[in-house]
Amino acid sequence: MIPSKIMTITLSIFALLSPPLAAQTSVEVNTLKIEGLVVGVPQKIDADFASEHGVAVPKPFQFTIPTDRTKNIKVQYPPEVAGLFKYNFATEDNRYRSGLHVVPFSYRQNIPFEFNQNVEGGPLDILAHVAKMGFAGAVVDLDKSEIDATRETEIGPYHAVEAIGRYAEADGTVVVLRVVALTEKEGETDGLIAIISALPETTGMKSVGDIVYVDGSRALGTLRFE
Repeated sequence: MIPSKIMTITLSIFALLSPPLAAQTSVEVNTLKIEGLVVGVPQKIDADFASEHGVAVPKPFQFTIPTDRTKNIKVQYPPEVAGLFKYNFATEDNRYRSGLHVVPFSYRQNIPFEFNQNVEGGPLDILAHVAKMGFAGAVVDLDKSEIDATRETEIGPYHAVEAIGRYAEADGTVVVLRVVALTEKEGETDGLIAIISALPETTGMKSVGDIVYVDGSRALGTLRFE
């Protein structure tokens, strides 16, 4: 269980689960680009993006929104969501499938000083704590959530740590979460938290681990810092 002081800070930073398809902007799906096995629309999160949406972008990056499997894609920007954006992938009849929500973080700003001092190990250990904090901030009820695995992973060329698990909504619907904490270079104090959420019933997932194959995860896999 995460200490209450940390949880308070986490929940104020990560107001992560907004209504999946409300107050959003449609994504144009005509300009296609291939990134490995991902066919979709390239996105740049840079100074122009920061100016347009009134947010801070500590480190510019780009990624590709997959359009080869899902055509109904919506995006939310601040103030509708915390952080930088959330892309929602839905069925043709507007049922939520998966989403990618990205929030920048700083060890110095988002994590209490005393918590930093108490973390044992290296940068990946800190990223593991960040991922767990992001997971806690994303669930509706901690008592109805479970992290199945916290492990090192790679997002493109970057080392990262992910927390994968699930939680139950008030109506009993199970939502699977993959929360990834990454920085461009090991030991940097500024990075990104990527929250991928998915509904097994609309994505065809057979296990929690299958979340790495949904569109939200595929988009994250194309992320590159500039």
